[in-house]
Amino acid sequence: MKEKMKDNRISQIVIAMVAIFLGVLCIAKPDSAADLIVRIIGIAILVVGIVMIVSKLADETLRIPAIVLGAIIAAIGIFIFTHPGQTLSLIFIVFGVLMIADAIQEMTASMAIKAATGAWLPSFILAMISLIFGIICVLAPHFIPDLSFVVIGIMLVYDGVTSIYSAIKANRAEKGVVDSHIVDEKDI
Repeated sequence: MKEKMKDNRISQIVIAMVAIFLGVLCIAKPDSAADLIVRIIGIAILVVGIVMIVSKLADETLRIPAIVLGAIIAAIGIFIFTHPGQTLSLIFIVFGVLMIADAIQEMTASMAIKAATGAWLPSFILAMISLIFGIICVLAPHFIPDLSFVVIGIMLVYDGVTSIYSAIKANRAEKGVVDSHIVDEKDI
């Protein structure tokens, strides 16, 4: 259990560092950051589609629906890569959903901190702010179309820093908790 929690925290910290990097990029060069991020997402989706196709072609049980799905995903990746301007509003939604998911994970971590040390409120408040930022990102294309990548950058940096803070606090709280399991009375 502790090993799984440690792996989750490591991935949380890596994702947070990527968010900080992208946030700084968005703040420093918002125009080129928008285009770069959209193209990176397009490439990632294209790679997922290609991997799906290749894995099914290499599989002994050739599954045509999976190959077709892989081709559709690859085509979506190509479209996103070649038409970054048309998919820009999608980026706001994607970042928003990721921030909402991260905020929920941070809220859960703050509850673990509460159970272990009782000092959970700062982590929970930071997670609530991340949740609000995420909701703003999701709603931005519809209600705030002029929301710039500078604001997205600020949100990403904030989210990255708070994720690292929560991971460190959860790690410190976990160090005070001893792994235990229920034993039969006969074993005592």
